[in-house]
Amino acid sequence: MFDTTYVHKMLRRNDTLLWEYYHIYIRTLLFISSGTTLGMDQWIGGVGRERDHPSRIFFNKSMKVCPYISEPYRPKVPGPTLWLYSLRSFFVQTPIPDTHGRCVDLAPFPLRFDSNGTVDFTNNGRPEYDRMRGQRIRPDMVVMCTGYKQSFPFLNKSNNANDIPYPTPDCADVRQVWKRDDPTVGFIGFVRPSLGAIPPLAEMQTQLWVTNLLSPRCIPRTLLPEDEHHYKLRSLPRARIKYGVDHESYAYQLALDLDSAPGILDIVRLFSWRRAMPWWKLLIIWILGAHLNTKFRLKGPWKWHGAFELLTSDEFWQTITRRPIIFGTSRICFS
Repeated sequence: MFDTTYVHKMLRRNDTLLWEYYHIYIRTLLFISSGTTLGMDQWIGGVGRERDHPSRIFFNKSMKVCPYISEPYRPKVPGPTLWLYSLRSFFVQTPIPDTHGRCVDLAPFPLRFDSNGTVDFTNNGRPEYDRMRGQRIRPDMVVMCTGYKQSFPFLNKSNNANDIPYPTPDCADVRQVWKRDDPTVGFIGFVRPSLGAIPPLAEMQTQLWVTNLLSPRCIPRTLLPEDEHHYKLRSLPRARIKYGVDHESYAYQLALDLDSAPGILDIVRLFSWRRAMPWWKLLIIWILGAHLNTKFRLKGPWKWHGAFELLTSDEFWQTITRRPIIFGTSRICFS
C-alpha cells in the first residue's frame, strides 16, 4: 500500500531502514514461493554476497529460461533439504513448467579455448563449475556481451574545441537529467531502473526538464541534491553501471519536483456524484497502484483532463484486481 509514496522526508534522506525492509521482504517472498532466495525458482547463478541486496542489483522479470537452468539443481536427493522443499511446496509453490528433462547448463566464465575450440572454465568454487568440470564442451557459437559506455564524442568537434565541452550523462547532477550549470542539455532515458521500464521515466524526465527551461516558476521548490540519494542504487565502486535507480522512488521524486503527485485532498476534490463509481476506482488505484505516469497527470503543470478516465479504465484497474491475495479469483466491478 502506497509503496514509496508519502514516505517522510527524514526517512527518504536516511533510507537504510527502507532498503533493509525491501531486502527482508523480497527474500521472504522468494523463499515462500519457490524455496530459494536467489530468485524466483532460481537455484543456481545467484549474485555474489557483496551484491546480494535490492539496493545493488537489477531485477530480471523474465522467468522463461529459469526452469531449464534450475532443473539440475532443485532438491531431489532425500534429506532435510528435500523434506523442507516438499513441505513448503505443499502449501505454496510458484508454477514450474515441465522441461521434459531438458536443461540449460550454467557455466563459469571461460578461462581459455584450446586449438580445437574446447573451452576450459574458471574454477569459481561454485556448483556450476562442479557440474561442468570434466565435460568436453566445444561450442558452435560464442556470443560476446561486452556492454557499452555512454559517450558522445561527435558533439565536441574540432570546430568548437575552444568552447565549453558538452556535458555527458555522468555529469547530470540534477535528478540525473541535466548539469546544474548547463540546463540546456538534457539526458533523457539515461537511467536504468532496477525493476521497471525506462520509457515511463523518460517521459517524467522530459516533463521536468522542459518545465525547468520554459516555466521554472512551476517548480515549487529548489531541486536539492539531498533529495536524490533515496532513489539511487548503491552500486559498488567497481560496478560498470552507476546510474541505476529504484523506479518507484525515482518516479515519485520527479512528481514531487513537478508538484504533480496527488494527495488525498486532491483525490477528494475530483469526486462528483456523476462519476461516483469511477471515483472509487481512482481512490483504490491511488492507494494500491504503482506509480503510473497517468497518476501524475491529475495535477501539476502537465495536468491532462483525460487522466481521470484513463486511470480508471480497465487497463489500469486490472493491475489491481489481478492480485489474488487481495481480490481472490473474483473481480470487483464498478460501472
